[in-house]
Amino acid sequence: EFRRVLFRSVDGMFQGTIQALSRSYFGKIIPAEKSGEYFGLYDIFGKGASILGTIIVSLVSQLTGNLNLSVSALSILFLIGLFLFRKAVRLNQKNSECGQTTNV
Repeated sequence: EFRRVLFRSVDGMFQGTIQALSRSYFGKIIPAEKSGEYFGLYDIFGKGASILGTIIVSLVSQLTGNLNLSVSALSILFLIGLFLFRKAVRLNQKNSECGQTTNV
């Protein structure tokens, strides 16, 4: 019980900070004149990720009967995000070398 309370407390302390930094960084890399469009997409993808995460946890939990394994399955979403982020960085570097300007 103590570990659960400790984990939730630590998670609560850092989750808000990460969310705020994410939105702040996103605001810096998008074009100012299209910020409404970009933040709309940001919001849609955030909601989609919460739905997808719930589906993954539910399916893995029902198929395996192991809640710990089902929560660990969320790492798939983080790996996909890491892959997409690295691809965007490479694309930005490639465009920089060609003299093109991007906001990514």
